[in-house]
Amino acid sequence: MRTKVPAPDHTLTTAIYSFAEASRILSVPSSTLHHWATGHSVKRSEGQEALAFPLVTTAERRPGSRASVPFIGLAEAYTLLAFKAAGVPVLRIRPAIQWLEQHMGLAQALASERLMTDGAEVLFDFAATTHDADAREAVDGLVVVRSGQQVFRPVVHRYLSRVEHRNGWISLIHLPGYQGAVVTVDPLINGGRPTLARRGIPLDAALGRLRAGEDPQDVAVDYRLHRSEIEALRAHL
Repeated sequence: MRTKVPAPDHTLTTAIYSFAEASRILSVPSSTLHHWATGHSVKRSEGQEALAFPLVTTAERRPGSRASVPFIGLAEAYTLLAFKAAGVPVLRIRPAIQWLEQHMGLAQALASERLMTDGAEVLFDFAATTHDADAREAVDGLVVVRSGQQVFRPVVHRYLSRVEHRNGWISLIHLPGYQGAVVTVDPLINGGRPTLARRGIPLDAALGRLRAGEDPQDVAVDYRLHRSEIEALRAHL
């Protein structure tokens, strides 16, 4: 029997990002993230409309704050990007994600460590039983059978291997796209803002100085950054 996964703690479920901030961290359009978080109306063949369930967790805004996306929502969106990178439209994968959550017994399975351990097998089982041809095709784009086991395709696995877990939940994300620098997002460090991991420096602090026209060498000396790290930041200006 599998160990019961504890509910995510408040550091993962408290709203810390606005939609604009979360979308900027993940390099995804804000409208796309909002779409994933709020669901949308879909027309069925008989002409009726139904609401597609949200895929990204949101949380109640605190007074005076624009933040409505918790870290666990950011993690769910990151996993959806892994699915999109595999060429699977999120619209098609929705029924499979709903199945994933129901059969894992987790309301936020996309952010769970169990997604890495048995998520591919759960999705494979769904593909074998569903009558939804689109959903079955979507799962085929995510899962492959190797040595008799159902595993995620390499592109999905690469994304999921860039996260770390605490107490069964994604709690740290290594952001891709920063060749020469390790940039992480952890709700316990710098308020969940992207951080230059080696030095613990908020990414925006270093980028802000470079955008203001400061000499890159001065920024490197002040923050004790390697040349490769500075070059990685300059590529994002």
